[in-house]
Amino acid sequence: MPSLEDLDELPFKLFDDHDTGISSISSSIYEAFGIVTTGIEPLEITPTGAVITGYIKSARRSEIRLGTYVFVPYEDGEKLFAKVGKLQYRQEFVTDDATEIHSMRTLSARANPINEADYKFLTCLDPLCILYLKTDGVLSRRMADRIPRPNTPILPITDRFEVQIGLNIPEKGIFLGHLSVGGELLKTHSEPETVAYYLRNDYLMGDPLVFRHMLICGSTGTGKTFLSKNILRQFMNENNRYKLRNSSDQSTKNPNPCLVIMDPQDEYSQLFEDNETLSEDDKFRLESEKVAYGGVEHTKTFVAKVAGQKYPGDKSRADQSEFTIPFSFVKENYWLIAAAGMTELQYIGLEVLLEDFFKSRVHGTYLDFINHINNEGTRSHYIDSGKIHESSYDGIVRKVKSSSFSKVFDQDALPVTDILGKIFKPGQISVFPTEYISDTRIRDLIVLTIMSLIVDNKLSTTGKKAIKETPIILALDEAHRYLSKANGEHSRLIISRFADAARQGRKEALGLFLITQDPQDIDDTVFKQVNTKLILNLNNDAAITSLKVPKEYERRIPYLKKGQMIIHSPDNSDIVEIVGLSNCVVRHR
Repeated sequence: MPSLEDLDELPFKLFDDHDTGISSISSSIYEAFGIVTTGIEPLEITPTGAVITGYIKSARRSEIRLGTYVFVPYEDGEKLFAKVGKLQYRQEFVTDDATEIHSMRTLSARANPINEADYKFLTCLDPLCILYLKTDGVLSRRMADRIPRPNTPILPITDRFEVQIGLNIPEKGIFLGHLSVGGELLKTHSEPETVAYYLRNDYLMGDPLVFRHMLICGSTGTGKTFLSKNILRQFMNENNRYKLRNSSDQSTKNPNPCLVIMDPQDEYSQLFEDNETLSEDDKFRLESEKVAYGGVEHTKTFVAKVAGQKYPGDKSRADQSEFTIPFSFVKENYWLIAAAGMTELQYIGLEVLLEDFFKSRVHGTYLDFINHINNEGTRSHYIDSGKIHESSYDGIVRKVKSSSFSKVFDQDALPVTDILGKIFKPGQISVFPTEYISDTRIRDLIVLTIMSLIVDNKLSTTGKKAIKETPIILALDEAHRYLSKANGEHSRLIISRFADAARQGRKEALGLFLITQDPQDIDDTVFKQVNTKLILNLNNDAAITSLKVPKEYERRIPYLKKGQMIIHSPDNSDIVEIVGLSNCVVRHR
């Protein structure tokens, strides 16, 4: 046999660039989960999918979960960023473990524990992207267009920045929570070790996503209010400013937003208060990730004066102001006093009555209007002239004569239309509580009035300056009550108006922040405009289906723990799971 020194004299030529079958990428065998293998299926990547199988070492098997993020290096320094899409066991040796004898031996208390090394533990990787350095040295991502070599190590994620690039998460913006897998926070070797999830809030790629609207949905008791407080507080950071188009006042070119909250449980006035339970360690962690905390000094509570009802106002020290809704506001918003069950003919008749009434009485009150339509001469005039059918007229009178309306219109307080400059101020949180009102019809009237004020003035070219030239985030709790699928003329008009507002939100600096446990009830014309969905635990199949998330995430929703959520925001990042903060950044009692 020739010696190594005599190899040059062999009758055949050796390959200079031989391949031993083992990747030359240096990586600690202790760090890797396992290797990419062709021992089960061939490696494959196509325009529609990929087959990349990994063999997981026995010592690391307990660390792998569905959705675990990993990367597989290429020899030129690029990395395949992927997540675990499937897990399976296969027999290592030719044995039959599906027999009665085997099962009895295994279940016997005297039996030895199963040797897991007797089985192959395999994972199928779903490629998300390839991480690479551009010519200017900046880390970027592109679609997965190449496969890794066999026997390449499958490595855990250790760099926070690589995770954010890999999942297309902005490096800064509005903080929503921390990236997680199966409810457990994703940890890296960076400092801090967790991966913060931010919502894009700048103009580098278009308008901030809050003006593409947000939805928080979850069953009762899943922490919607807690989460909403934490997120809404981030929008009130002093440095958070938005551009205004066509502003007549150049000095307010980039004002802070005004946060307007419709509050059915009287909880959001607590945004004024610090959370006194936050420790110094808590505050340090929040500051390290630029998470705003502490009460907002410019928080005001606006209370609708309702006869026979009193707002306790004992949950917060925020400044309180009373207001009333003048009946004259109905002049441009007939639908506010139209009952949900009103027919189309009745609604048309109501429009005629109100239009004629306000022609003669610009500042007529609700009682003036009732006295007017109760008058027999008025009734005869409209019926005899054929303007309104007799049955329609009588139906209108029955539905408009309501003790609810008499308790809320024209009360002894400043009209809401006279204090717009006090309500809609940049940098202010304006809270409208309704819990103290026992009549749901009055609650709805108050909420719809404030919503209409915002939408009408935002969409109108001659809108009031206080609203037109202030970026507004409208937080609407129990959104399904006001934006439900159109059922009749009354609902159709409400939905039509808010669909227009949603479509023009970017142009008019109006962001909708919708909170609900029944997302399936929100009308599709509004729902389709919502770009960012934060999905907490839901057990209603119809609600889950309405969210239109990929099946793999849809199946997880009923099992989400409190504070755990799915984020579906196509213009911000890949769909991911996150966990919200364990502490509220303001008071929450």
